[in-house]
Amino acid sequence: MTGTFELVLRGEPGPVLRAAFPEFELRPDHGMTFIRGQFVDQAALHGVIERVNSLGLELVGLHMVEETDDP
Repeated sequence: MTGTFELVLRGEPGPVLRAAFPEFELRPDHGMTFIRGQFVDQAALHGVIERVNSLGLELVGLHMVEETDDP
């Protein structure tokens, strides 16, 4: 499983959140943060989810992004 995924976190990104995910595009929107990036396999995706959990962040959504989706 490879592809582009978007994780949705509660809260807007500050410097700590941006520093924790430098390899991804972070986009704030109405009190949420959208983290979008390419994942080479399922293990990479699980690694990012573990990073979210270890930082005490609230993951509220996760979905695969179709190539035609706007960022």
